[in-house]
Amino acid sequence: MCGISGIITYKNITSSDEASLIAMRNAILHRGPDYQGVWKDESVIFGHNRLSIIDLSDQANQPMVAADEDVIICFNGEIYNHAEIKEDLVGSQQFRTDHSDTEVIINAYKEWGLEKALLKFKGMFAFALYDIKKQTTYLVRDRMGKKPLYFSQVKEKLYFSSEIKALLESEDIDRTINEEAIYHYLSFLTVNAPSTFYANISKLEAGSYLKVSKEGLKKHVYWNVADAINTRCEDNYETALETIKEKLMLSMKYRNVSDVPIAVALSGGVDSSLNLLYSSKDNPNINAINLKYETSHEFNESENARRFSEELGVDYTQMEINQEKFESELLRLCDVLKDMPFGDPNSVLLYYISKQARDTKSKILLVGEGGDELGGYPVYQSMLKEYRFIQKVPNFLRSMLKYIPLKKRFDFFYKGKVVSRRQVHGFTEFEKKKFWKGKPYNSYAVLHRLMQEVQGNDFLRKVLNVEYKLRLPELILARVDYPTMAASVEARSPYMDYQLIEYCASLPYELKMKNGAKSMIKDVARTYLPDYITNGKKVGFGMLLHPFLTESLPKMFREEVVEVADAPVKKYIKASFLKKMIDSKVDPKIGYRLWIVYSLNKWLLNQK
Repeated sequence: MCGISGIITYKNITSSDEASLIAMRNAILHRGPDYQGVWKDESVIFGHNRLSIIDLSDQANQPMVAADEDVIICFNGEIYNHAEIKEDLVGSQQFRTDHSDTEVIINAYKEWGLEKALLKFKGMFAFALYDIKKQTTYLVRDRMGKKPLYFSQVKEKLYFSSEIKALLESEDIDRTINEEAIYHYLSFLTVNAPSTFYANISKLEAGSYLKVSKEGLKKHVYWNVADAINTRCEDNYETALETIKEKLMLSMKYRNVSDVPIAVALSGGVDSSLNLLYSSKDNPNINAINLKYETSHEFNESENARRFSEELGVDYTQMEINQEKFESELLRLCDVLKDMPFGDPNSVLLYYISKQARDTKSKILLVGEGGDELGGYPVYQSMLKEYRFIQKVPNFLRSMLKYIPLKKRFDFFYKGKVVSRRQVHGFTEFEKKKFWKGKPYNSYAVLHRLMQEVQGNDFLRKVLNVEYKLRLPELILARVDYPTMAASVEARSPYMDYQLIEYCASLPYELKMKNGAKSMIKDVARTYLPDYITNGKKVGFGMLLHPFLTESLPKMFREEVVEVADAPVKKYIKASFLKKMIDSKVDPKIGYRLWIVYSLNKWLLNQK
């Protein structure tokens, strides 16, 4: 796990380029404090910050050059099955390291070519691979988009990096703000790739690679989750259950491949408890870390986490956070974050846990992200009922539903089609049209386009494609990557294994949710976990942050946004609407919306 950056020109790398590259590399030192390297020729220059996880020797440092010096790679991530792939390469390719997965990528490329090599990799990755003979560089992002990769073309040069703030170290990069991204952020808390919050900086989409040569840029898609969603698996419940169990256990085995200590972020729920159970078998020195709110609260799974850790005989660390600590750390992160607004305040909690993992000498943190998508969220059931109801409403009446003064307005239509409300964590289109001051856009068009990639009329399958193309790679996984890497810790999620995802995506929802949301995953868990975990109430830590959202934030919002005449967010949102947001009693839902706008304003201030 590392930070990568580089400049590609195929003309003449100058001393100025080298200075820019060093500044870019140093800007993301937190992503790899163990070693910093640079490689260049007249065409490209690569910079690398290494977080040593697999093969800790100096020979595994990067940028890495092939044994015959014709291929160079700058790699961020892990290839969990590198040992198996190496067995197929030993007879035909040269290896100079003991067991570096980076060198396996180089030799797999040399043996099979890029696309065939990519299809063999099980892991998470973003890398730049330069083929000297072909004078071609490939920028690659993993199937699910676990690792980010940004790029910007400036005349005859292409800049790339793991974080946008590294790109901003170069004076050549255009910092013009992307107004449309702000519009979508107000609904999704993020923006869909390849867009970013900068008009001239792009993010490589998950499952894609960019071919960079003297002929220009060409983007290729080598894996598409929609293909799995469009596949119909006919397995019965028992067969599906055994298959999921087998694939999940294999995924957990791979996520425990490491030459450094591993910790588990243990909430006390099903997903993280399964992580701990499996990992404790292979790693006797594993550390379980739980974070609870300092004040006693009914929404507290910490006791389950402590009890289960004791039963397994693993080291258990109990962390506490109070409102003052949470607020100060959250606002500090907002002040330094340049890549994007901090749309989800829960991210700071993972940062706390990551710092603790690092303090216990663990460089890897196992997390549970992706588990709910495998089996379905509870909200899917109500969404499906709404969808079936709306399908009975004549098309000419659908557009009127949002005006009906019901408790919940039906405002999820694009060109007469129902779109997913699951990804609308902020404001709806109906609401944004009332306060938006910029050019006209439509966030539901993004949802509609992704849903149309799924064939037929299975509404929840269409929703799943949006989960995997928008919410997970650009919001949830970013929420994991940025805070963990800020603490120089690698996050791994066994529930994000692509083969597990492919299989579960092909199953019908009437099977996956036969006994309610996520029932198949829960049935797998019942094979291994005690009843007090499998039958426990699912708790979102955000419930514990209500005091901040309802008490502290409204005051900050008034002082820093509403009462500041030139608050930058007022360029996009009407001042009258901002004032209206705090004119009434602030409940947690309103508080969360205040945060969305407040964080945006903070980020805009950082652009000055």
